[in-house]
Amino acid sequence: MSLKNRTIISLTCIIVLFATAAIFIASVNENKDKKSILAARLEAYCDAIYYSSLAPDRLPSRIQASIIRPDGAVIYDSRTDAGKMENHLQRPEIQKSITSGSGYCTRESSTSKSKYFYYAKNYGDKIIRCAQPYEVDLEQFFKLDWMLIISIGLLLILTLATIAILFKRFSTEAEDAAEAERRRLKHEMTANISHELKTPVSSIRGYLETLVNHPEIDDDNRQLFTERAYLQCLRLSDMIRDISLITKLEEAPQLFRTEPVNVKNTFNEVVEELSETLSAHSISVTNELPPVCVRGNYQLIYSIFRNLMENTAKYAGDGSSATITYSKDKDGIHHFDYHDNGHGVAPELLDRIFERFFRLDNDRSRTSEGSGLGLSIIKNAVIFHNGEITAYNAEGGGLGFRFSLKDLPL
Repeated sequence: MSLKNRTIISLTCIIVLFATAAIFIASVNENKDKKSILAARLEAYCDAIYYSSLAPDRLPSRIQASIIRPDGAVIYDSRTDAGKMENHLQRPEIQKSITSGSGYCTRESSTSKSKYFYYAKNYGDKIIRCAQPYEVDLEQFFKLDWMLIISIGLLLILTLATIAILFKRFSTEAEDAAEAERRRLKHEMTANISHELKTPVSSIRGYLETLVNHPEIDDDNRQLFTERAYLQCLRLSDMIRDISLITKLEEAPQLFRTEPVNVKNTFNEVVEELSETLSAHSISVTNELPPVCVRGNYQLIYSIFRNLMENTAKYAGDGSSATITYSKDKDGIHHFDYHDNGHGVAPELLDRIFERFFRLDNDRSRTSEGSGLGLSIIKNAVIFHNGEITAYNAEGGGLGFRFSLKDLPL
């Protein structure tokens, strides 16, 4: 067998294995996303009961509601006499709501012996749980999307055909590896974008469904739900804006115009635009940049400064401060150092924070309502200017970024 045929067979086997793994991962993620969507709907019902004092018996007939004390005692149930029900403290969804604020699970009801999808939310003084029977329509909802499997299979066939064509045109392993990596990253970003967009969309839908299905809600709570839906719309808008920018950076960098950019003025513009947010968190900013110009793209340099400052506003904590300094080396490269005195990041994760949609499992990310693309945009904008960026933990606490920008030809 020729080397060419062995190579094609090897590549085919690798892709088949990859496709099999992709199908498995996609089916797991799809089921998880569907549960998140259903949980968001039931959360809207829980909020309606708690915030608008909606009578649980006014909920759709398929929805069962329970009100539970923090110690697990059931004080109300829309289907069963609460006084006859056992303590619910050890129920999985109740345990999750106590430890994480909310939780859901699919299990058999110990009272009715029927299978339910449960969602519980902890409001501090009480826990409200809504459940939906796991009936035929819900089983169909959670069934694997065979169109997805077929699409992946067709994509696999298309990929194999493409590789066969490319192999005839490109003989080096480096070129083939670059093409495979590009496809993988594009597929990964598409999957991440789809997952991230589902969260705000599901929240908006949940709030709007509550408003549509319950016109008797009082004006104050109607305004509350409307504002929450609006905030999710803003989050969705910011996410789409960031996705558009990072896609343009990767796919069409030639569209960015080069001009002299005064870095001191640009940074001050960002401070002024974010002044309300910074004031709300009592964050002070020190601009030690000289009035020098960098030959580059204004939008991208502005985006670097804005995302750095938004990162501080979201994660550094109230009363924090941030400082940016500048230096220029003998080769004419512009060097910047931005740092705050908030919370740092585990050393082993400093390189990963620039990944798209990467989430830290601590307070720096738990309160985030951003797109998850800010630091990735910063890195790509720095690379566009032929520079480098590193993150570090500032001495005495806080997160810092050192990055360089080179003058581009006009």
